[in-house]
Amino acid sequence: MAAPVTPKRIHCPWLLTPSGWRADQVLGLDDKGMIVDVLGDDEQADVRLPGPVIPGMVNVHSHAHQRLMAGLSGRRSKGAGSFWSWREQMYAAVALLSPQDLALLASWLYLELLEGGYTCQGEFHYPHRLAGADALASSTALVNAAEQVGCALTLLPVWYRYGGFGKAAVAERQAPFILEAADYLGLVHQLDSLAVGRPQLRVGVAPHSLRAVAVEELADLLPELPGRPIHIHIAEQPAEVQSCLEHHGCRPVTWLSRHIDLDSRWCLIHATHVDAAELKHIAASGSIVGLCPTTEADLGDGLFPAADLLDQGGCMAIGSDSNLHTSAAGELRLLEWGQRLIRHQRNVLVSPAGRHIGSSLWQHAAGHGARALDQPAGRLEPGRRADLVVLAADHPLLRGLPSDAMLDTWIMAEQPGMVDQVWVAGQCHVEAGRHRLRDALEAGFVELRERLVDQVGQA
Repeated sequence: MAAPVTPKRIHCPWLLTPSGWRADQVLGLDDKGMIVDVLGDDEQADVRLPGPVIPGMVNVHSHAHQRLMAGLSGRRSKGAGSFWSWREQMYAAVALLSPQDLALLASWLYLELLEGGYTCQGEFHYPHRLAGADALASSTALVNAAEQVGCALTLLPVWYRYGGFGKAAVAERQAPFILEAADYLGLVHQLDSLAVGRPQLRVGVAPHSLRAVAVEELADLLPELPGRPIHIHIAEQPAEVQSCLEHHGCRPVTWLSRHIDLDSRWCLIHATHVDAAELKHIAASGSIVGLCPTTEADLGDGLFPAADLLDQGGCMAIGSDSNLHTSAAGELRLLEWGQRLIRHQRNVLVSPAGRHIGSSLWQHAAGHGARALDQPAGRLEPGRRADLVVLAADHPLLRGLPSDAMLDTWIMAEQPGMVDQVWVAGQCHVEAGRHRLRDALEAGFVELRERLVDQVGQA
């Protein structure tokens, strides 16, 4: 089958640009789907989009394998449910998967994420050796899944060494995650080779956490992998912070900063339980905080002080994490609502230069998310990829509204059908809210879920 032709000129009735909304704009694209110019109305446009156009959202933190257990952790056993009891269920789910299963699962997930407005996924991947296969097999499954459904991907292979602070031994269920330093370097270089000729694929670095990697060993490894985004889970749970204090005499972000200079390459995932000094240091460093509000709420993590970070000039992005929820609007909605509950105010995360919560939050998260994943995305301007989300202007709650109010409404009063189209690199993959491969992939996903669901639920 011949590759689809990328349109050269796409007319947008309203376009969310870095400087705000602009009417009757035309995106000029090259044959790789990159934006080369943004012009006024052009009667010769190849495609005329039906509704307001915003940049595709960038998802900085996803665990594709966890979509398998979405909704299956609502059973409470003995004692209080916690992140740690949920983790045991998750480990049991991982043990059921082969690389082939992961390819199917990730294809379905990435399809759903595209329908939810995410055009680029950051896959934080640590189940390396599924069903006894080598580490490259599961990573290749993720790359193939992204290519199949048409999303961009930054693969973040995870370095996982230990089972806890103090170089604790790993549990049996963590064994498939473990890589020695040399093996990890080898995997990253194999993935670099896999990325050749794939312009929508990037390869980053992901030390799992300070529980799973000794910081002094991390300081030795990073110079071997320069110029890449670096992502790490940090300060997600109070028990994690307490364990770090017991072993090292300081909190996780402080411990990391004593050994490594944080800079704009770093994305600190969660960072929920930072103190004021750590927050100030993060903001000054240029590091991005990767927030995953629906997962953080589901796991009882707590609320990150996002408004305080923005007040200090810091940067944040969003991720779908456990993939319990696959809507970018839903992630931003919960992020804003959490800050309202902390501050007892409304529209807390509107930027100083903005007036509308939707435009402010979307632009901030998409732009900084693109930087966190080293992707030319997140903003609709020359030199970036034509990753587009088109709102459904004829939806009953959106009809007749100005474009900024439409985006506010989708984020704060989301209903099915508010997203019409989603494009990646100048190619349309979602129309009328449905991915082009939904019907073809649905039966396989349902069969996989049905085959494994009883075992996951009993974990």
